[in-house]
Amino acid sequence: MSQTMPMAKVEKISQRFVLEMRGFTDAERSMLASTFRLTSRREMCYVEPNQSGERPDIYLVNGDNPEALQELAKRDIGVPNAHSPAVVVGKLAVETNWPFVTKPIHWMRLFENLDSEMQRALLERKQRDEQSPVANPNWDGASKRRLIDQLVAEENADNVAPQRESVLVVDDSATVRAFMRIKLADFQFDVDFAETGEQAIEKASKKNFTCIFLDIMMPGIDGYEVCKRIKTKAHSKKTAVVMLTSKSSMIDKFRGTWSGCDAYLNKPVSEDELLATIAKFLPSSRVEKPLA
Repeated sequence: MSQTMPMAKVEKISQRFVLEMRGFTDAERSMLASTFRLTSRREMCYVEPNQSGERPDIYLVNGDNPEALQELAKRDIGVPNAHSPAVVVGKLAVETNWPFVTKPIHWMRLFENLDSEMQRALLERKQRDEQSPVANPNWDGASKRRLIDQLVAEENADNVAPQRESVLVVDDSATVRAFMRIKLADFQFDVDFAETGEQAIEKASKKNFTCIFLDIMMPGIDGYEVCKRIKTKAHSKKTAVVMLTSKSSMIDKFRGTWSGCDAYLNKPVSEDELLATIAKFLPSSRVEKPLA
């Protein structure tokens, strides 16, 4: 009798693109950067330029900033063009040649627009390269190219395998668990599930989780008590706990804070709030607060 062998888990490799943000405050840049770290788990990954002066592959422009819009309209070197395009975000739509995403930002819509523009730019670059060096003898094919265009060894860090991190979803609703499974799947988290507080405590005692999404109202032990027990254990006290709740009164939030939770998500959970919240608690996003 033939037996079917279990399929090995295949790690997706992200193609890395340098994204430069124009016209944002430091607080906005920090928030955007933390969420963009999630793209390391997608096939197309967007990172900020490093200190070595990497040339941007694509730009993100604040459509609410008049100076940024003026730069966007220029045709000088160092501004968006066919080979390094842009996506604009803002509260009110503006007329540009580039895709526009309305604030508050819908993250998946933004990622999809970045992907689309980047794919178009890669096609433009391919056509340019097919014409070089005859059509453009001044193009040296190396220093003037963006890193993603250069001929490099396959082991180069452009292709980055994302670090797999574990997430625990604790909710007695099959609908909520299915929603979380679908929304987190694209970002390659290892997602575990529990239906009761007792199951959550047991799982958290055996495995380290980056983040635990915890329903408040469950059969048996409620979410407040589960959070308190998780936070009092040495191996799990730094695990981020996000309460899933339909309650939003000050008393409920006080109880959650007292039990040690790190954030709240109101039910029904929106995709954008989910992504923005989990991005805050990735190890690469955490910054130790200085002692007062």
